[in-house]
Amino acid sequence: MKTIFVTCGATVPFPDLITSILDKKFIETTVKFGYNRLIAQIGNGYTETLLKHVSELDTIDNYRCPLNVEQLGCNDVACSFKLKNNNFEFIAIEYSSKIEDVISNYADLVISHAGTGSILDSLKLRKPLIVCVNDKLMDNHQQQIADKFEKLGYIVACKATLPSLIKGIDVIQTTCLEEFSTTRNINFEDLLIRTAYSF
Repeated sequence: MKTIFVTCGATVPFPDLITSILDKKFIETTVKFGYNRLIAQIGNGYTETLLKHVSELDTIDNYRCPLNVEQLGCNDVACSFKLKNNNFEFIAIEYSSKIEDVISNYADLVISHAGTGSILDSLKLRKPLIVCVNDKLMDNHQQQIADKFEKLGYIVACKATLPSLIKGIDVIQTTCLEEFSTTRNINFEDLLIRTAYSF
């Protein structure tokens, strides 16, 4: 299955991103480009809110998640469903201890919050990457980090709004991203540290 993997980060929920990826227009856009499954790592403590959003969708009854907790590296699948009108499949987990395996084994495209660790995980695995900045966080440098990676040609950056995310999906279909070097690059590490800690 052609799969998008979304990571919001392990600790802080990212409601704007989750709301956008559950929107009918976003799902229609991904289906248009051939994606038929989305796996989302939603962060701790967000399952109840997610289930409220999902209750508003037209889903197939008695659907069972095709991936197990071992494959997903989690204790429990927070939510899974399939839509009636287009068979789009959605799987949500709060946290994964095997996030690199999940990305490597299942993701054709990654949509990530702008945490440096999540960005580097995807780039090292050579996965096309859209980075969404969580501008609700206090004292964060996500925008500078996303801007720097995009300027270097490694990612497509966007906001977690529906129009921006749809544009990001559209742009990444025809963008030739730079290949990220997996060898240690001291100059890049220094640049990243300066960007993350500049005030």
